[in-house]
Amino acid sequence: MALQYEYQFNINDVEDMLTVYQSNGWLNHNQEEIIKIFNISTHVIIAKENGHVVGFSRALSDGVYNAAIYDLVVHTDYQKRGIGREIIKQMLEHLGDLSCVHLIATTGNEALYEEMGFSKLKTGMAIYRNQKLKDEYTV
Repeated sequence: MALQYEYQFNINDVEDMLTVYQSNGWLNHNQEEIIKIFNISTHVIIAKENGHVVGFSRALSDGVYNAAIYDLVVHTDYQKRGIGREIIKQMLEHLGDLSCVHLIATTGNEALYEEMGFSKLKTGMAIYRNQKLKDEYTV
């Protein structure tokens, strides 16, 4: 069966979404946080197979100039099938013609985003309050 893509968060998907996060070792997320972050996101793409969530991403955008994509996550059982690439492709289309779309890749996935047109930044900066994340993502 082909995947279906949805553009709205549905609270009934939270348990599936938690399973997708956990399959990737993202163990700090809980149902309450998932509900909060997806409800405040301006753009959402959810990939489903047979009614079950297999991957998703979310973004925050001002709708004019900028957006930031967060949490491209595909269940480990569904990786290497082009689902993440399709989610990002649809997210970029959904965001529309903005000046800049930011994204922070998880370690080891930079090549995927570069293949899709993302470039490393000369002036990108962040404050990480979590030391583990700071060690992983800052230079």
